[in-house]
Amino acid sequence: MSFQRSLLVCCDLRSYGSADDLLQRELQELLVRSLDRAGEAAGLDRSTWRRQAKGDEEWAVLPATASEGDVVDRYVRALDAELAATNRYRVPEARLRMRMAIHFGTTVEGANGYPGQDAVLVSRLLNSEPAHAALEQSPGSDLVVVLSDTLFTSLVAARYTSLRPEDFRRVDVRVKTFRGHGWMWLPSGDVHSLVLDGEPDAAPGAEPGAAAGPVSPVVDSPSSVNQHAVASGGATVVQAARDAHVTNQKADVIQHFDRNDQRGSHFGPTYRRDTDERA
Repeated sequence: MSFQRSLLVCCDLRSYGSADDLLQRELQELLVRSLDRAGEAAGLDRSTWRRQAKGDEEWAVLPATASEGDVVDRYVRALDAELAATNRYRVPEARLRMRMAIHFGTTVEGANGYPGQDAVLVSRLLNSEPAHAALEQSPGSDLVVVLSDTLFTSLVAARYTSLRPEDFRRVDVRVKTFRGHGWMWLPSGDVHSLVLDGEPDAAPGAEPGAAAGPVSPVVDSPSSVNQHAVASGGATVVQAARDAHVTNQKADVIQHFDRNDQRGSHFGPTYRRDTDERA
């Protein structure tokens, strides 16, 4: 039994099963070529990887000397660029699009593969519903990557790569009896724009995995400010700036002031709904 701690890298093609035999053969060739070219561009020797080929999938255990940063950063970026070049003139049904999962953990050689919880984990990340949904909802993206929480925290969040933590999104992973989470990234898309089942949309630029906050009723633009104001009883609606427009004036008193100056002596005219005249 050979024990080591290694990077585990899995990838799987989208819509491979719906392709005919000739297209499947071509996609397999393109898959291997793309992975090899990306490895070469990143300065990695893929001949040292222990790879299991599964038609539209590759399951690889990297040598202990492999640089985590080079794989997660340079290799993934190179692969995304290679896929874009490969797909540039291909019809949508024949594009090479893939999911990828990466984890750092324990590997042990078994009689028919690599047994153990870390091997299970990376497979679950690869086959998670969020990863499938990402390619469905981002037709312009050819690659979605899911990192394990351990790898994301120790490598990306710690700023040991050129990747920005805010470009990742924390996603729940539920496959069979596995329950956990990972960190998803679209190298050529916006992972925070995805609508994932059971998860609120994340605001662009928000903390990774954070839910979007409440949307303000005030829409700001260079030339105007629009306010939707609803009040009742003796409430007062304050309208800021001369070019503001209150589209729904359900209030007894509406006050207008300029330049955000709220001192009493500088309030603009007061309008009352009942008389529609200046007080």
